[in-house]
Amino acid sequence: MSFIVTKTSLQNVTAFYSHFFRKYSQSAVPLLLLVWSVINRAQTFGNPLVHIDEQFYLFGGGQVLEGDLPYIQFWDRKPVGLFLLYAFFHLFGTYRVLAYQLGAVLSVWGTAWLLFRMALTIAPRAGAMVSAMLYIVWLDLSGGEGGQSPVFYTLPVTGAMALILFRIVLPKEPATSLRTTGTQAMALIGLALQIKYTVVFEGVALGLYLIWSSHINGRTFLQIAADCACWIGAAVLPTVLVAVFYQVIGYGHQWVFANIVSIFLRGHPSPSDLTQMKMKMLRVAAPLLVGLGVASRFILLAPRNRAGVFLAIWVFAACGGVIIMGGWYYHYALPAYAPLAIMSAPLWRYDAGRIWLIVLVLVGVCASQNRLYRHQLQDGNLRTYRAMLNAMKNPAGCVFIYQGPPILYDTPHWCGVTDHPFPGHFNEKVEINATGFDPREAIKRIFLKRPRYIVSKSPAWSGENMEIRKILYQKLDLSYRKIFVFHGHKTDTEIFELKD
Repeated sequence: MSFIVTKTSLQNVTAFYSHFFRKYSQSAVPLLLLVWSVINRAQTFGNPLVHIDEQFYLFGGGQVLEGDLPYIQFWDRKPVGLFLLYAFFHLFGTYRVLAYQLGAVLSVWGTAWLLFRMALTIAPRAGAMVSAMLYIVWLDLSGGEGGQSPVFYTLPVTGAMALILFRIVLPKEPATSLRTTGTQAMALIGLALQIKYTVVFEGVALGLYLIWSSHINGRTFLQIAADCACWIGAAVLPTVLVAVFYQVIGYGHQWVFANIVSIFLRGHPSPSDLTQMKMKMLRVAAPLLVGLGVASRFILLAPRNRAGVFLAIWVFAACGGVIIMGGWYYHYALPAYAPLAIMSAPLWRYDAGRIWLIVLVLVGVCASQNRLYRHQLQDGNLRTYRAMLNAMKNPAGCVFIYQGPPILYDTPHWCGVTDHPFPGHFNEKVEINATGFDPREAIKRIFLKRPRYIVSKSPAWSGENMEIRKILYQKLDLSYRKIFVFHGHKTDTEIFELKD
């Protein structure tokens, strides 16, 4: 009896939802998606400890404003564009954390609005709205609740896909529009590449689709070659300009190593760790893969549905990129959620599909909000951050973060004890030969500078470089005393101070 009541209630919800969006969606959707984005991410607002990556990007952005350059004064393999983006957020001073988080909200909102518009080409309005809502929710389930790079670069990628969908795929445009529209779309891909290079998979797929479109429009070989030159040029121009800049100032080798070579020198996680992470990614993505299966059936039954075919190409390019890059971290799945969310929209055509989508939204929201809460229990929040700063009482005392929140570098305690400030480059076993420095010798040089504060975590994790940890804790036991501990759900964050 309870099942019947539940099913009936869900059917009533889907009926109301469909009626509402048939009548009000044109004007209400942008506002509703903005509100939905804010509600789903509100727990993170003002928290400096959301994720280690975005903490480091914000610190890096601040260093750029101070005149330091990535790959020279501070090393990482992320593109310059990502640090320039965070440099803009850093301009907000005391409010820089909130600034990047609100910037992420606007990026998510813009992406979701584009996804809604694109989903309308293969689904009813209500289904398109649900797909946009799912994208927002699923980011929170995979570490995308803050300012991870895919949160920002998915907006220009989605914009590029929308340009091609609405100007090339759907209308019967003359072939002369291909070059201009394709160049605009590939320029967006080029901007996204300067946020993270993994965009290349979607960029290649989009480029191949444009070449195919140029071919079927009867363009000559020379015309297609000219098209390709424009498209490739637009995609690589931002990266080429950055590379040329570093070459001109005499650091071209450093740029090549950081941006191209280093990623191929990384080691591999243990098979058990890798399997565990892949299974975690698959569990989170599995509900959206159901939508992909149904949408694929819908596309096969309607082969003239050009929009569906194009969107399917995007899905397989994004998912292929995730598979090729591997299951290093759960947030690596984030680029796949935008096209997968769109592919869930056609489920609204079926009664069971409507119930499935409503349940997905409800369960997804509950699970994601619970995850954000547990994440604060593990890594802390604004109160934790302030307690850490209060423990580091000496304003002139330098800090070295072996393992812990890099946001502590974005304080007066930073004094350049290392040019590899990202903690993972010291403590991760897979990075031993991939960063251009020997962490064993580097940590010994750091101790010669006698940093007043050292931040670490206990216990050691499975992928940790235990040799470096041993060197660190030998020095901590000899010359440092523990002054602060934050007890997380799984690990403790510890701050040590140099003994007088």
